[in-house]
Amino acid sequence: MIPFFNLEIFVDGISAFFLLIVGIVSFAVSIYSIGYSKEYHAQKRISTFGFLFNVFILSMILVVSSNNAFFFLLFWEAMSLTSFFLVIYDHDKDENLKSGMTYLVMTHLGTAFIFASFLLGYIQTGSFSFDSFRHDSASFPLFVKNLVFVFAFIGFGTKAGIVPMHVWLPKAHPSAPSNISSLMSAVMIKIGIYGMIRTIFDFSGFGTSVDFAWWGMLLVAFGSASAIIGVLYAVVEHDIKRALAFSSIDNIGIILIGLGLSVVFASFQLTAFAVLALVASMYHTINHAVFKGLLFMGAGSVVFATHTKNTEHLGGLVKQMPWTALLFLIGAISISGLPPFNGFISEWFTMQSLLSSYHIPSTILQISIAFASLPFALTIGIAAATFVKLFAMTFLSKARDMHTVNIKEVPRSMILGMSILASLCVLFGVVPHFGVSLISTAFHMSSQPTNPFDSISIPNNSGKSFANLSMPVVVILLSSILIAIFGFIRVLSGGTKKTRYGTWDCGFGSLNERMEYTPTSLSQPIRTVFKVFFRPHNQTQKESFGEIQYMLKTLKIETVIKNIFEDMLYAPIVSSFVFFFDKVRRLQTGKINAYLLYIMITLVLLLLFVRLSNNG
Repeated sequence: MIPFFNLEIFVDGISAFFLLIVGIVSFAVSIYSIGYSKEYHAQKRISTFGFLFNVFILSMILVVSSNNAFFFLLFWEAMSLTSFFLVIYDHDKDENLKSGMTYLVMTHLGTAFIFASFLLGYIQTGSFSFDSFRHDSASFPLFVKNLVFVFAFIGFGTKAGIVPMHVWLPKAHPSAPSNISSLMSAVMIKIGIYGMIRTIFDFSGFGTSVDFAWWGMLLVAFGSASAIIGVLYAVVEHDIKRALAFSSIDNIGIILIGLGLSVVFASFQLTAFAVLALVASMYHTINHAVFKGLLFMGAGSVVFATHTKNTEHLGGLVKQMPWTALLFLIGAISISGLPPFNGFISEWFTMQSLLSSYHIPSTILQISIAFASLPFALTIGIAAATFVKLFAMTFLSKARDMHTVNIKEVPRSMILGMSILASLCVLFGVVPHFGVSLISTAFHMSSQPTNPFDSISIPNNSGKSFANLSMPVVVILLSSILIAIFGFIRVLSGGTKKTRYGTWDCGFGSLNERMEYTPTSLSQPIRTVFKVFFRPHNQTQKESFGEIQYMLKTLKIETVIKNIFEDMLYAPIVSSFVFFFDKVRRLQTGKINAYLLYIMITLVLLLLFVRLSNNG
């Protein structure tokens, strides 16, 4: 502690866990940035970029380490402002400036709710120290505890990108440089999760009582909505970075589902299931930091080499950028939740938590959580389709545009940065004991198997284990199946005479890129099924021969979808505020007599208020 400033640094297991996430991803991204930042050398802005980059990382470390509400908000504001300046770093583009302003407004809206949550704690304790919140929160009135939770949920949820406070995220991430996008998605939005955990279990007076079960159900409901809405917008997106941004909303939803279930189980004193759900949530937190950091760096490598984010213009990059393709594939398999990579582990635990809901002694909650299982399962399937599309349209097939001609692999530092996170995707998948033990130590849970290759499990109250999973066995089974399939094909086709023909070209004489599936055509079935949600419409561009409008030279049809949250929620709110303040602006007449009248009316109203208060 520094007495004069009252700056308190406090690092417990929870802080250490999130500091580890900040450190791992920041280290990998910093190495990646050595090569990536070369494009800024020519513009002579690298010193400013480096300053903002390092302040951004430092501010996140200080937020997680702060033990005082004042300095927490101070460092939180530093994190928000530096990330804002990094989002608009390429300020020559109007789109980036608009995205930055949206982010700035939303992040300060969230900060206001966080301040309101801390202010309630200050009113109850007379101190801004987190130690005071921690020691005295159990004695808060129940309605104060509920308000502290709700304000913190909105404030930290805005930073985490929870639906419907997510509108800034798919705008800011694509606008920022790709190494910053990696930090924002992999680390910064996790600071919002840290704030929720710290508030729920440390500052709000949460207890093992059914009075708090609705907290968990609120988290599960918003988590389910975020998961399904995020992945639905990701699968139809053509911008590779924007698709990854929507996917972050989806994964934050999965994290919230696990966290919410943990709160519900704890409310009914189902300790073992609460531990399982919290392990699922925190395991997915670190997993998402790893594979989303990798994927954003992979997308940044594609943009670095081709100078386009539009997957409609990409294709065939696997030949020119084999290392980037391999590392991006590892991230894509991981985020799709396929074994033996890390995403499978946390999604397995989350599904086990959902299936354990029948132990809750409330039929309504059981049914509600059962409904939450449906969007979770649908999310996993659509996420796999999303990354099949992204990988295939970017790295496979034939090149569709001149952007992919004469390009080469990115610098070695960029490959090394991605390789660090790709290795962790494999490590946390094949040997999940490391991740589970890390979480158990940080959150003071029951001990785990000492042998990393033992099956992982969660012990229940009677001492028996459940949610068993042995990844070495899974790896052996998968390897055996692949070897058996390969051997069967070799044996079956060993004595068969082979005749090679060219691919059927429908009589056109040669295959070209116009005959391939496009990102739009791949996602068309999902867009059709959810057309009420997407509200797609076609935009047509025609070019005729001279003045003869019926003789078309080119015809281009583009399918456009609408964002229902921007159109139906935020647009009316913005219009209402503009209308209101336009009316208020008319009061500014510039005439002194009008201002004197306003003062007189205010004084009369204040006198009436005082008189009524005294009479009461």
